Amino acid sequence: MLAWPADGPWSASIGATTDYILRGVSQSYGHGAMQLGANYQNTQGWYIGAWGSNVDPYPFLGSAQELDLYGGITRPLSDKFNASVTFTHYLYLNDPRPVRYDYDEFAISARYLDRLVATVSYQPDSTLYSDLGFADRRPNLAYELAGRWPLQKGFSLEAGGGYYDLQHLFGVHYWAGSAGIEYLYRQCSIELERFLADSTVGRLYGEASANGDWVLSAVVRL
Repeated sequence: MLAWPADGPWSASIGATTDYILRGVSQSYGHGAMQLGANYQNTQGWYIGAWGSNVDPYPFLGSAQELDLYGGITRPLSDKFNASVTFTHYLYLNDPRPVRYDYDEFAISARYLDRLVATVSYQPDSTLYSDLGFADRRPNLAYELAGRWPLQKGFSLEAGGGYYDLQHLFGVHYWAGSAGIEYLYRQCSIELERFLADSTVGRLYGEASANGDWVLSAVVRL
């Protein structure tokens, strides 16, 4: 989902989804999730924020909470284009897994109005477990493109996809994406999405692959 522009320096969100899916992989193992976020952006373009969700990364051990702490800067390139650089630290709280899976991410994005955004992300220290093995503190890259096409009466079409390079982790790469429709009414949005992921995601994560999944989400922005 493309982010909405904030009306002031402070913004917050409360959301619920039938499945928390990130880059073609269910982070809640097919279950619902509650999500909260808060963000501050000043007039010079600097921003900081936090976002959190319940996750179930390894369902046989129990659930945890994901907390993302981020900061960055946005700069206009023209009246329609802007670019941003973001650093995010991903934390997993109350995680029952024996290894810490916290990691960092550096991202560069280019945006055209609220219609199109392209992002390149680099994670220098990913720790992941998959059916293809265990990777401890290794780098990976992500290339993503997302777009929105406004319709009438508050509706819009949304689609996005990405290429994920896990060569340093598991010797593979994969494609994943989604398409859906969003309804926006004042500060509330409801979105129905269909997710797709190539067969490599199933090889990596089994039933956590989001290929073919339908997800319904609702967000209230404050």
